[in-house]
This record gives sequence, structure tokens and C-alpha cells, in this order.
Amino acid sequence: MLPQRWLYIPIIARAWRYVVALLGAVGLAALYQASGRNVEVVVDGRPLVLHTHARTSGAVLRELGIFPGEQDALSPSASIALVGSAATVELRTAHPVLVQAPSSSVWQASPDRRVENILDAAGVSLYPGDTVLVDGLSPRQLAARPWDAPRLIQLQNGHPIELRIDGVSSTIFSSAPTLAEALWENGLTLYEGDAIRPAPESRLSGPLQAEITRSRPLQIALAGGELSTRSAAVTVGQALAETGIALLGLDYSLPDSNQPLPSNGRVRVVRVLEVIQVEQEPLPFTTTYQPVDTLEIDQRSVVQAGAYGVSARRIRVRLEDGGEVARVVEGEWIAQQPQDQITGYGTQIQVRSVATDDGGLEYWRAVQMYATSYSASRAGVSLDSPSFGITASGKPLTKGLVAIDRSLIPFGTRMYVSGYGFAEAADTGGGVKGRWIDLGYDDDNYVPWSRYVTVYFLTPVPSPDSIVWIFP
Repeated sequence: MLPQRWLYIPIIARAWRYVVALLGAVGLAALYQASGRNVEVVVDGRPLVLHTHARTSGAVLRELGIFPGEQDALSPSASIALVGSAATVELRTAHPVLVQAPSSSVWQASPDRRVENILDAAGVSLYPGDTVLVDGLSPRQLAARPWDAPRLIQLQNGHPIELRIDGVSSTIFSSAPTLAEALWENGLTLYEGDAIRPAPESRLSGPLQAEITRSRPLQIALAGGELSTRSAAVTVGQALAETGIALLGLDYSLPDSNQPLPSNGRVRVVRVLEVIQVEQEPLPFTTTYQPVDTLEIDQRSVVQAGAYGVSARRIRVRLEDGGEVARVVEGEWIAQQPQDQITGYGTQIQVRSVATDDGGLEYWRAVQMYATSYSASRAGVSLDSPSFGITASGKPLTKGLVAIDRSLIPFGTRMYVSGYGFAEAADTGGGVKGRWIDLGYDDDNYVPWSRYVTVYFLTPVPSPDSIVWIFP
């Protein structure tokens, strides 16, 4: 009988064969796995990665249970072997697209996502200015959705627009609904004040002719500030009207409203206001005199009071921007005549007596006068002159002869001057006017005078027609 250990040898041998077989299977599996590759599969823009031993794009898709149709686009094609340890398989499935053109509509099955390729496959050509809407959106709006399959493509044919800008002609195309949108589509900006014909909101339904006159910057100076704007107007007046600035009445502009816009783009508006003023000035009244026999000489009374009159002037004052620039007198008139004053002067003479150093005297008039004195050598006449020491009345100058104003006191009038004595009016002087008396002396008895005195006119009373009744 064999020993016990020999009984386990067959069992161990069988177990070892199983282990070897298992290790072989694992090694084969690992080897198989290592012999595959990663393939990026992009189906309608959606990527996934597949580890596969497939050698063609068709086999890769079959592993995924995807079976492309005849109109689907597969890259590389189904029978082309994949090259490299990593490869990419792209499948774009065909989808129905309705292509609507102005003259026709057609269904087109296409795997393409590019609109121009779909239109080309449908036999539809694009021209300048044509507009394409994809599912109601513009191609620019679809840029964020590059893999969305288009279902509806709408084509709107563009219209030619013959455009003239500041005299320069060009042609643009657009299918926009209005002229303004067509200009915007073509990168043409409209500025405030631009003149455009026809109006920007004009509908585009066919070929169109349009003209644009570009505006220029304009600074309008007004009282109190400035306005910045733009204008394409021909004249200053038209530019002001466009901005809502009206020239009213005497208002004017610099340059004038009928002048073209200035090259420096600066315009000044001057607001003019003319105001009529009436100015009044007093008119002085005059004084007339009439004799009153109930009044004593050298006394006065008001017979009729005087009243000032009123003179008026109508003046037109011109104001520009609030400041006065001109003043014109348009008329003058007397609004109220002055009323003369009538003053009565006394003609009643009363003889009176006065006590003096030379005794009692009778006088018929007493007048306050300013007294000065002179002598022959002080009269301003040279010694060798024939008139030296001779008065205007022809008498030799001596004490007792005085110079007076002959318009008030006639030569020969006898007077008495307190402190001087008796006097006779016999001389005149260049400065002796009105109530001024110049007392004559000899050179050897000269006494200087400069004061007011009372001059008494002595009797007898002269005839009334020789009396000056009013002393100034």
C-alpha cells in the first residue's frame, strides 16, 4: 500500500493544470484588451469615446448599434481602415430641410449643417443682399448653436439700392424691410441731422434710388449758453429751423439766415427787443413883471404863481441779448405848457428922512449895495494917457464921484453913502455891475472899501421915466 503523501500527488497535478489554464486565459484577455484602441465617435456633434478592436468606421458604428443611411455622411467612409492608436469617426445623419425661396419651395434631405451647402445642394444660389433665415433666426443668431440641424431655410432676395452720399455714388443690396435697416446692414450709419431721401422708414419692395447728405457739427450760440447739434441744411436759417430755433421779429443770426453754413460750424443767434420809452423833463417858467402902484418902490409881490411845464420825448431803445445797443429819439412834444409867474413891483415913492454924520437928509429910495473904492492911480490907466484921472462922464475923478452900473443908475444921480458922504453917479467900470458901487477918491485921500452899505438916493425925485424900478 502506497504511503499517504503519494495519494495527493494526482490531485495537486490536476489543480496546477487548472491554475496554468486560468493564468493563460487572463493573459490572453489582457493581451486582447491591450491590442484595442480608443475611438472618438461624434454623432451629429455629440462625442463619445469607444474602446474597440474594430478596424473600420462602419464596424465601430455597428458595435454601437448605429447603421448609417444612404444620405448620412460618414467620415471616414465605412470601409476605410482606421489608422493610428487613436481615431475619430464622425457621423452626420441626414435630416429633411424645407428650403423656401421667393419663387419656389423644395424639400432637401441633407446631413450638412452649413446653410450655404444645403442651399447649393438644393440648387438655390445666393446673391449680394439676399437674406437667409434658418428656423426663423439669422445665421449670426445660429452661431451659438452650430450643431442644431436646420429644419426650415427661408431665402429673401435682396434689392439693389443706388445710393449717392455727398455726391459719391455706389450700389448696395439688401432684403431688409426698410431703407434704414438696409443701410445699417451695409455698415452705413445715419447721424443726427443727416438729410436722406426718401425717408429712412421707406419700405423696400424693389430697386430704389436714395441720396444722403451728411450733416456737419454745428455750435449755435444763444443768450445764456450754446447748443451743439448737427445739420445738413443748405442755409443757416434752415439749420436753425431744424433745431427748433425761430428768429422772431427783429432777431437775426450771424452769419445771416440766408447764408450757407459757415466752414467753422459756429452760428450766433441774437435776440432783439425794441422798447418804447417816454421820458419827461420839467420846463421852467418865466417871470414877468408888472407895476403895482399900491406897493412902495423896491417891494415885490406875486400876482400870479408860476408853474413848471412838461416836455416829453418818445425814445426807441434797442436791446440785443438783453443789453442796450442803441437809443433813438423818435419825437418830442410839450405835454404841458409852463405857466409864467407874474411879479408885481412897487411904483409908489415915499420921501423919507434919515439922520447922518452930515446932518438930516431926505431920500426917496434906499438900496443895499456892495462898495469898493478907487483913485486915479488905481484905475488901471497909465499916467501919460489923456484919460488918466477922467471919469466916463468927463469930470476929473475926485472924492464924491462914484462909478455905478448905468443900466440901473443914470449919471448925475445924487446919493449919500454912510461913511463916505455925498456921492454923484459920474463914472463906470468894467466890473461894476448890478448892486455894486465904486467910491472915488483922490490919490492923497484914498480909503479902501470892501463891504455892503446902504445907498440913499436923495431928493428931488426924478421923473418916473428915468427911474429903473427893478434892481436885480
